[in-house]
Amino acid sequence: MRKLILKDSQVVMPSRIIRADILVEDDKIAKIAPQIEANGADEIDCHELVALSGLIDAHVHFRDPGMPQKATIYSESRAAILGGVTSFMDMPNTMPPTVDEASLNGKKATAARDSVANYAFYLGATPDNIEEVKKADPKSVAGIKVYMGSTTGNLLLDDESILHKMFKAAPMMVTAHCEDNEIIAAKQKAAQKMYGDNIPFNMHPVIRNRDCCIKSSKLAIQTALDTGAKLHIMHLSTKEEVEILNYFAKDPLERRQISGEACIPHLFFSESDYSRLQGFLKCNPAVKYEFDRKALIKGIKRGIITTVGTDHAPHEISVKTGSYLKCASGVTSVQYSLLALLDLWKRGELTLEEVVKVSSTNVAKRFNLTDRGTIEEGKKADIVLINPIKSHTVTASDIKSLCGWSPFINHTFRCSIAHTVVSGVLKVKDGKIVSDESGEALSFDR
Repeated sequence: MRKLILKDSQVVMPSRIIRADILVEDDKIAKIAPQIEANGADEIDCHELVALSGLIDAHVHFRDPGMPQKATIYSESRAAILGGVTSFMDMPNTMPPTVDEASLNGKKATAARDSVANYAFYLGATPDNIEEVKKADPKSVAGIKVYMGSTTGNLLLDDESILHKMFKAAPMMVTAHCEDNEIIAAKQKAAQKMYGDNIPFNMHPVIRNRDCCIKSSKLAIQTALDTGAKLHIMHLSTKEEVEILNYFAKDPLERRQISGEACIPHLFFSESDYSRLQGFLKCNPAVKYEFDRKALIKGIKRGIITTVGTDHAPHEISVKTGSYLKCASGVTSVQYSLLALLDLWKRGELTLEEVVKVSSTNVAKRFNLTDRGTIEEGKKADIVLINPIKSHTVTASDIKSLCGWSPFINHTFRCSIAHTVVSGVLKVKDGKIVSDESGEALSFDR
């Protein structure tokens, strides 16, 4: 039996913060107590550190298979654990897209070999794969992903009658990308008329504007209400969407039909950052305005927004540095998502308990994950140890995502990641990867 003791850290538990030792045996948390002795256990002194439940990122694009010039499961899972992300759920817009059992099994096989973090995958909805959706296994598939706005690949589903059938057929939660393509097309045409091929990047939230998000989110919600489907709207970006979801926040998370996610770019950046970051901040839906960012933060604090992910979407630098129309959409953040949330904590915008809740505990609850999301005896040992007073400055050499860039480059975070334990295995020690042992496949209690 493998044993590890994390000695004398401040432990953020579901209802309180205590100073304690944590005993890990194999892949489980065996004991939490003030003083633990265990023969043969490895020990790490964590007196200056804070222990948090490992992050569960329910929204990543690891580009595997089909786009190795952008990312692989191996490269991005290593970036993830360096940032304290112990589990991820990967989106289906790969090449080929993940739209049937065979493609799901192919991804699982790759992850079982290459992923150093725990893993699960979404099944993508298309206009003609409803039978594949119906037979998807709720215990092993993260969810059904519906793209109601344009995306990488051919997964667009914007026919309302097919959308209705897909929501009704889904045997698990539907997660939706909500943008209206007709509005986007009209706004882009107007921008081209005004600027030609030299559209400035600060027009992105004007082209992919709030109306396109609000209209599509309302359609997704109405479709869920009509069909009884459970719905999670991904990467919310507007104040109005938060206000709409407030209606459903009266229900406990375990019984809530409709919920929403915020992502790191929309929580950390706003319109003033386009002039500095240019194409490196271009993502869909667009990062919008400071009052939207503040509304998302408020939505987290009020329990309206239930989870935080990254929408980690790497592209090679060559397609992020061109003109607006030629620049690919997608922002990388899986390596720095926890540090970004901790900056929000240090700024007084979120509490430490709220950070843990939306990045781990609520993700496990909303997706019905088995034995994950909290530091408790009997749970899987997914733990990140942070140093709350040691800063971390992002440099080019620091970035482990295969694409080699980050919107956070040169930013100094006010905390740092010390150690990461994934399913009981010490994967990161003193900020360095010390094990490439495979993570576990996530399972779901559905």
